[in-house]
Amino acid sequence: MSHKALILCVDDEPVNLVILQELLQDRYELTTAKSGEGCLQQVAVQTPDLILLDVNMPDLDGLETCERLKSDPETAEIPIIFVSALASQDELMAGYEAGGDDYITKPFSEEILQKKIEIVLASQQRKQELKKISDKAVEALMNNLSTTDELGMVVRFLHQCQSADTLDELARNVFDCLRQFELDSSLLMLDEPENRVWFSDDIDRPMESQILESLRGQDRVVSFGTRLAINSDHVTVLVRNLPTTVEQVDRVREHLSIMIEGLDTRIQAMQSQTLLDQRREVLHRVLTAAREHLGRLDETSKQQRARSAEIVTDMGKELERSLLQLDLSARQEAALKKIIDSAAEQTAEVYDEGMKIGEKLQEIMDELSSVLDE
Repeated sequence: MSHKALILCVDDEPVNLVILQELLQDRYELTTAKSGEGCLQQVAVQTPDLILLDVNMPDLDGLETCERLKSDPETAEIPIIFVSALASQDELMAGYEAGGDDYITKPFSEEILQKKIEIVLASQQRKQELKKISDKAVEALMNNLSTTDELGMVVRFLHQCQSADTLDELARNVFDCLRQFELDSSLLMLDEPENRVWFSDDIDRPMESQILESLRGQDRVVSFGTRLAINSDHVTVLVRNLPTTVEQVDRVREHLSIMIEGLDTRIQAMQSQTLLDQRREVLHRVLTAAREHLGRLDETSKQQRARSAEIVTDMGKELERSLLQLDLSARQEAALKKIIDSAAEQTAEVYDEGMKIGEKLQEIMDELSSVLDE
C-alpha cells in the first residue's frame, strides 16, 4: 500500500498491546483499544485498515464485537484478524461465522503475525481496486439482468464445463461465471492425494481453506451471515458476499445449486475417463506382452517341428539299416514303415493344430487392440 496502513489493536491486557506495538510500529500506524466497546468507539472516530481483535475479553468479547462491526454497512468491510489463546475447530468456525478474515493463536511469532497482516491487507486492497474498476459496469449489468439472462449465464457455464479437461479449467469457469453476479468466492474440489482450493482473486486465505475443509462434512447448503456454502460429492463452493435482498439470495442459491451439480457431473466424467485411460493403457501393455510371448511360442513350435521331423527321418534311416539284419518278410517291412510314417504325420498334424490356435489368439488380440484404439 502507498501509505502506512492504520491498524487498530484491541486487547484487554495492556502487556499484549505493548507487544503488538513493538512488533508493528515500524511498518504500520497503530491505535489501541482495551475492550470491545472501546473498539466500536475508536472505529466510529477513525476507520482503520485492519483490526487485530482479541477474542476473550470481559463484557463485550471479540466475537460479539466483530458481529456488530459486520452488521453495520459503514464498518462491514473492515478486515478483522482474531487473536486468541484458543485454536480448536469450534473456535475457528465461530470466528469465521462472526465475520473474521483470519485467526492467529497466542503466543505467535513476529513472522507469522506480519505474514497474516500482509495477506489480509493485500486481499482488502485487491478487493477495493476491483470494486472501483467494476462498480459501474456491474451495477448496470445487474440492474438490467433478467432471470432469463442469469439462466443463460449458468447454461453457458455448464456448456464450458463439458469442454474442460482439468480442475484448473473448471475453477476458472466457476469464477468467471460468479464474477458476472458480482460474487467473491472460493472453491474446493476433491483431488487425489489431497483436496485442492482456489480463490477468485488468487489471494491465498489459509483460514478460509480450513473452513472449506470443515464444511465438507456438513449440510448441502450452509448459510452464515453474508456467506453461503454449497456442497456436492466432489465440490464445495463458498460465496463471501451475498446480495442484500432475499429474492437475490434465493436466485443465487438456485443458480449455484445448478452450477455445482453440473460441475460435479463433469468431475465424475473426468475421473471415469482417467480410470478408463489407465485401464486401456494396462490392457495395451498386456496385449503387447502377449503378442511377444506368442511370437516366441511360434518360433519355438517351428523349431520343435523341424527337430521332430529330423528325429523321424533319422529313425526311418536307422530302421532301414536295421531291417537288413532282421529276417522280416516284405509284407512285415511295409507294415512297420507304414506305422512309422503314420506317427510322423500325426506328429506334424499336432504341431499344425497348435499353430492354428496361436493364429486364432492373434486374431482375437488384433480385434481387442482395434477396439481400444477407437
